[in-house]
Amino acid sequence: MPAVCDAPVKGKMLRATKLDACGNPVMGAGGWPVHVVTKGFISVEYAPEFDEGEEIDQKDANGDSAVYEPGRRRIKFYNVTVSCCKVDPELYTMFTGHPVVLDEDGVATGMRVTSGINLASSVALELWSGTSLKKCAGGATPRPRFGYFLLPQIIDGHVTDFTIENAAVTFTLTGKAIENEAWDVGPYDVYLRSTGVGKLLDPMGEKDLLHIDWTTLPPPAPTCGITERPPDGTLAEDATDATGMTAEFTATYVPPGPPVHTYTVDWGDGAVSPGPAEAAKVSHQYASAGVYLVTVTDTTTGAQRFKSVAVPFAP
Repeated sequence: MPAVCDAPVKGKMLRATKLDACGNPVMGAGGWPVHVVTKGFISVEYAPEFDEGEEIDQKDANGDSAVYEPGRRRIKFYNVTVSCCKVDPELYTMFTGHPVVLDEDGVATGMRVTSGINLASSVALELWSGTSLKKCAGGATPRPRFGYFLLPQIIDGHVTDFTIENAAVTFTLTGKAIENEAWDVGPYDVYLRSTGVGKLLDPMGEKDLLHIDWTTLPPPAPTCGITERPPDGTLAEDATDATGMTAEFTATYVPPGPPVHTYTVDWGDGAVSPGPAEAAKVSHQYASAGVYLVTVTDTTTGAQRFKSVAVPFAP
């Protein structure tokens, strides 16, 4: 069968999503997942922990082998080690369950490490890498390819060794990655297909530990602290254009102020429009047919939302 033969190169972005006690993503205001997106990491190590199984080796009275069945190994979980070069208190407390430290304005400035056992806190961890092949993936609109790595649940998170010295300080987060069928297909769009942006095709099962794949949907932009819900809207045909080449974005949500949130709509062909107010519309006419990635970016927080549109629209 056809296959993609490539090699992941460099870590591009990391997203940690807070999970509840049942492994479900925790949703904040407006059904937006509670998560942190960062590029402030040096490395992420995935080290499997094996159950070696039980070997059966029965000898007869003469000492010769009568029955031999080797033990069959299975992966119990992955030991995950994240080396961080940037201190994001929200990421650390989400990972470990340690309480966050707030200043007088309610801004997360640190965390308090306790001796308690971390039984309640868990996260899902997604990582995007680059690719060794510099050619874009084919299709009507060629796009760069990214490696996509998903661990649906990490438990027992801790901050381990770090040293204060005449050098940059590196903090290390560790945890155990286990199965989590509650992740299902996830709350995020992580693929760009011919039919538009979409989630996983197959849900994570009860024995699935790690998902590895390629995607042409770029990783989300990094933010500091918990990522706020970005602007949202719907894409549809602008009926005033008989050619079917004009898309119309109708804003369904704009973050309330203060501060005042401004945002942009990048139409995916080099054109960018200021985002309209909630319930207002903005349109754009494409010059060529194709599937275009539309990026809605909150210029106040940096948070992004990806959408796609195929033009011309079907008659």
